[in-house]
Amino acid sequence: MIIKNNEEALRVICQPVAEHEVASLLDILDRELKLSALEGYPGIGLAAPQIGIDKNIAIVRSKTNIDLINPVITSSKYPFMFTNEGCLSFPGRLETTSRFQEIDFISNNRSFSLKGLDAVVVQHEVDHLNSILFPDRILKKLKPNEKCFCGSNKKYKKCHGA
Repeated sequence: MIIKNNEEALRVICQPVAEHEVASLLDILDRELKLSALEGYPGIGLAAPQIGIDKNIAIVRSKTNIDLINPVITSSKYPFMFTNEGCLSFPGRLETTSRFQEIDFISNNRSFSLKGLDAVVVQHEVDHLNSILFPDRILKKLKPNEKCFCGSNKKYKKCHGA
Protein backbone atom coordinates (compact mmCIF):
# COMPACT_ATOMS: atom_id res chain seq x y z
CA MET A 1 0.00 0.00 0.00
CA ILE A 2 1.34 3.42 -0.97
CA ILE A 3 2.12 5.75 1.92
CA LYS A 4 0.16 8.97 1.46
CA ASN A 5 0.67 12.46 2.92
CA ASN A 6 3.13 11.28 5.56
CA GLU A 7 6.47 13.02 5.04
CA GLU A 8 8.03 11.48 8.14
CA ALA A 9 7.35 7.92 6.95
CA LEU A 10 8.62 8.75 3.46
CA ARG A 11 11.92 10.30 4.58
CA VAL A 12 13.92 7.12 5.06
CA ILE A 13 17.52 6.23 4.43
CA CYS A 14 17.55 3.55 1.74
CA GLN A 15 19.87 0.58 1.90
CA PRO A 16 21.54 -0.84 -1.24
CA VAL A 17 19.67 -3.62 -2.98
CA ALA A 18 21.44 -7.00 -3.19
CA GLU A 19 21.24 -8.94 -6.44
CA HIS A 20 19.14 -11.71 -4.85
CA GLU A 21 16.50 -9.13 -3.75
CA VAL A 22 15.95 -7.46 -7.13
CA ALA A 23 13.34 -9.75 -8.73
CA SER A 24 11.03 -9.92 -5.72
CA LEU A 25 11.24 -6.17 -5.06
CA LEU A 26 10.48 -5.36 -8.71
CA ASP A 27 7.45 -7.67 -8.55
CA ILE A 28 6.18 -5.89 -5.41
CA LEU A 29 6.65 -2.43 -6.96
CA ASP A 30 4.92 -3.47 -10.21
CA ARG A 31 2.00 -4.94 -8.27
CA GLU A 32 1.60 -1.82 -6.09
CA LEU A 33 1.73 0.52 -9.10
CA LYS A 34 -0.97 -1.51 -10.87
CA LEU A 35 -3.09 -1.64 -7.72
CA SER A 36 -2.83 2.13 -7.34
CA ALA A 37 -4.15 2.58 -10.89
CA LEU A 38 -7.06 0.24 -10.17
CA GLU A 39 -7.87 2.34 -7.09
CA GLY A 40 -8.06 5.47 -9.27
CA TYR A 41 -4.53 6.78 -8.74
CA PRO A 42 -2.58 5.99 -11.91
CA GLY A 43 1.12 6.72 -11.97
CA ILE A 44 4.20 5.94 -14.02
CA GLY A 45 6.79 5.62 -11.27
CA LEU A 46 7.09 4.15 -7.80
CA ALA A 47 9.97 3.94 -5.33
CA ALA A 48 10.37 1.39 -2.56
CA PRO A 49 10.15 3.96 0.28
CA GLN A 50 6.65 4.87 -0.94
CA ILE A 51 5.49 1.41 0.10
CA GLY A 52 7.46 1.22 3.32
CA ILE A 53 10.52 -0.62 2.02
CA ASP A 54 13.86 1.07 2.79
CA LYS A 55 15.67 -0.26 -0.27
CA ASN A 56 17.34 1.67 -3.09
CA ILE A 57 15.04 0.50 -5.89
CA ALA A 58 12.29 2.08 -7.99
CA ILE A 59 10.44 1.56 -11.27
CA VAL A 60 9.31 3.72 -14.17
CA ARG A 61 6.54 2.36 -16.35
CA SER A 62 5.89 4.74 -19.25
CA LYS A 63 6.79 4.33 -22.91
CA THR A 64 9.88 2.56 -21.66
CA ASN A 65 10.15 0.29 -18.64
CA ILE A 66 13.03 1.37 -16.45
CA ASP A 67 14.19 -0.49 -13.36
CA LEU A 68 16.20 1.73 -11.04
CA ILE A 69 18.46 -0.50 -8.99
CA ASN A 70 20.88 1.39 -6.73
CA PRO A 71 20.66 4.33 -9.16
CA VAL A 72 22.91 7.38 -9.21
CA ILE A 73 22.34 10.40 -11.44
CA THR A 74 25.78 11.27 -12.84
CA SER A 75 24.93 14.38 -14.86
CA SER A 76 22.00 16.63 -15.58
CA LYS A 77 21.53 19.29 -18.27
CA TYR A 78 19.09 22.03 -19.15
CA PRO A 79 17.17 23.02 -16.02
CA PHE A 80 13.54 23.92 -16.58
CA MET A 81 10.25 24.40 -14.79
CA PHE A 82 8.20 21.22 -15.08
CA THR A 83 4.50 21.98 -14.73
CA ASN A 84 1.90 19.64 -13.25
CA GLU A 85 4.28 17.20 -11.58
CA GLY A 86 2.43 14.83 -9.30
CA CYS A 87 3.25 12.12 -6.80
CA LEU A 88 1.31 9.04 -5.74
CA SER A 89 2.27 9.82 -2.14
CA PHE A 90 0.59 13.24 -2.41
CA PRO A 91 -2.60 12.39 -4.35
CA GLY A 92 -4.42 15.13 -6.21
CA ARG A 93 -1.56 17.59 -5.85
CA LEU A 94 0.04 19.00 -9.01
CA GLU A 95 2.87 21.51 -8.75
CA THR A 96 5.53 23.25 -10.81
CA THR A 97 8.96 21.87 -9.95
CA SER A 98 12.58 22.45 -10.86
CA ARG A 99 13.90 19.57 -12.98
CA PHE A 100 16.39 18.86 -15.77
CA GLN A 101 15.47 18.03 -19.37
CA GLU A 102 18.31 15.53 -19.81
CA ILE A 103 20.07 13.21 -17.38
CA ASP A 104 22.70 10.50 -17.37
CA PHE A 105 22.54 7.88 -14.66
CA ILE A 106 23.86 4.51 -13.57
CA SER A 107 21.52 1.72 -12.54
CA ASN A 108 22.61 -1.82 -11.74
CA ASN A 109 26.12 -0.92 -12.94
CA ARG A 110 24.90 0.14 -16.41
CA SER A 111 24.88 3.68 -17.84
CA PHE A 112 21.77 5.31 -19.31
CA SER A 113 20.77 8.66 -20.83
CA LEU A 114 17.23 10.01 -20.86
CA LYS A 115 15.40 13.10 -22.05
CA GLY A 116 11.96 14.56 -21.47
CA LEU A 117 9.29 12.99 -19.29
CA ASP A 118 11.24 9.80 -18.57
CA ALA A 119 14.16 11.94 -17.32
CA VAL A 120 11.80 13.86 -15.03
CA VAL A 121 10.24 10.67 -13.64
CA VAL A 122 13.67 9.13 -12.96
CA GLN A 123 14.70 12.31 -11.12
CA HIS A 124 11.49 12.13 -9.07
CA GLU A 125 11.99 8.47 -8.12
CA VAL A 126 15.70 8.90 -7.34
CA ASP A 127 14.70 11.81 -5.09
CA HIS A 128 12.46 9.40 -3.13
CA LEU A 129 15.44 7.06 -2.70
CA ASN A 130 17.50 9.98 -1.37
CA SER A 131 14.87 11.14 1.13
CA ILE A 132 13.93 14.15 -1.03
CA LEU A 133 10.20 14.57 -1.44
CA PHE A 134 7.98 16.16 -4.06
CA PRO A 135 7.20 19.23 -1.88
CA ASP A 136 10.96 19.90 -1.59
CA ARG A 137 11.16 20.56 -5.36
CA ILE A 138 8.20 22.92 -5.70
CA LEU A 139 9.12 26.22 -7.31
CA LYS A 140 7.71 29.34 -5.84
CA LYS A 141 6.51 31.93 -8.31
CA LEU A 142 9.52 34.09 -9.09
CA LYS A 143 9.37 37.83 -9.48
CA PRO A 144 11.10 39.23 -12.59
CA ASN A 145 14.10 40.66 -10.70
CA GLU A 146 14.78 37.58 -8.54
CA LYS A 147 17.65 35.25 -9.41
CA CYS A 148 16.62 32.51 -11.81
CA PHE A 149 15.91 29.04 -10.42
CA CYS A 150 18.47 27.45 -12.78
CA GLY A 151 21.52 28.75 -10.94
CA SER A 152 22.75 31.02 -13.74
CA ASN A 153 22.88 34.04 -11.37
CA LYS A 154 20.87 35.99 -13.97
CA LYS A 155 17.62 37.70 -13.15
CA TYR A 156 14.64 35.48 -13.89
CA LYS A 157 13.29 37.99 -16.46
CA LYS A 158 16.58 37.78 -18.44
CA CYS A 159 16.87 33.99 -18.22
CA HIS A 160 13.99 31.46 -18.05
CA GLY A 161 11.38 34.21 -17.66
CA ALA A 162 12.20 35.70 -21.06
